[in-house]
Amino acid sequence: MRSLLVFLMVFTAYLLYAEGEVEVVGRGSGNPDTARELALADALRNAVRQGAGVDILSESKVQNFQMEYDRVMTSSFGYVEDYEIISQNYDKAKSEYTVKLKAKVSKGSPQMDKVLALRLLVRRMQSPRVIVECKEDIAGEGFSGDGALTAALLEEMAQKTGFEIFKESTIKARDDKEALRAELLGDDFESKVKRAGIQSTSDFKIIAKVKGQVGQMKEPFPDVKVRDVALGVDLQAVWADTGEVAATVSLPTTYHKGESQMSLPFDMPQQLVRHYLLTMLSGSEPAFKDNNAYNLFRRIIAKWITELDLGAKVQLEFKQIDKDSLNKLMAALEKTPSISYVWRREFDRRLFSIVEVETRLTPEQLEDAVLKNTNGKYVTETATKRRLRFSPVKK
Repeated sequence: MRSLLVFLMVFTAYLLYAEGEVEVVGRGSGNPDTARELALADALRNAVRQGAGVDILSESKVQNFQMEYDRVMTSSFGYVEDYEIISQNYDKAKSEYTVKLKAKVSKGSPQMDKVLALRLLVRRMQSPRVIVECKEDIAGEGFSGDGALTAALLEEMAQKTGFEIFKESTIKARDDKEALRAELLGDDFESKVKRAGIQSTSDFKIIAKVKGQVGQMKEPFPDVKVRDVALGVDLQAVWADTGEVAATVSLPTTYHKGESQMSLPFDMPQQLVRHYLLTMLSGSEPAFKDNNAYNLFRRIIAKWITELDLGAKVQLEFKQIDKDSLNKLMAALEKTPSISYVWRREFDRRLFSIVEVETRLTPEQLEDAVLKNTNGKYVTETATKRRLRFSPVKK
């Protein structure tokens, strides 16, 4: 059993049932992308209800797993300590996903702040690799607009959360050095590969766009000098190998009046912006309680947990495959153990066709299953955790 998730809920009653291990079923409706998250959330919610003997507020019904996971830090009468997925299935005809799990439920609350709880969750599983990419458009003196300020803050916060943080510029410098070494050794092909930067370096990329304005120095009271600052931040978490957006958080443009923070250094605009950015990104003020960087981190972890427990959502790309062969392959994959569903995303006989599967198979096992069911007509071109690409065997 993988100990993954401290799962907290808001309840109306506390009934005296025995806590312990329970077996429950959760269901979610919709397309496969969201139904499986709904089903997992429903199963965990049912586990707490059954294991701790409580009744959940009807108002606490959620629309998706991300919202459910956002409730992790609320106080409650019960939580899931550990859980194990027993089975799962997606019914195309009903558009319904079903998850069966066994969970260990405890009463009470572990009393952790949001940063420590997030860090604990990440440490209990394989941590996702993250790269931060930022663009700043802040008008005013003292700003280069290269995104360094926002990137430093997000990297620091993500590292405290427990994510593995990688620096894209450092990776490029390493690859350039290795490419130069390959050139000296006469291996032009390796040199070109290293300089192309096509190898996977992260699981998620956090993209931040910051717009803002730093006002001129003013003196609202005698001998009191301040600056106003306006800032807005858009955050996205993207799966690096597929480009799929995993989560978005928008912090609307907010006007920070200098008079409300007269102790801040008006003569250091860079530090002023840093202070207000940290306030917004950390959610330390009520206005940013529900939209902040930790909210984005929770959503990344929610996606990551779903991938680990219910299986990865993997894209299979086939170059120049005919429709009959593709249909036969999909039918064979649907019957393969540990594959929950198979979904055709795109068909193009002359170019690329894309099939999406949810599977608990490793990339190597899935690759073997595809090659076996294409009767040696295809070979693997590239393979990552969430994307496999196949080309026809050259005659």
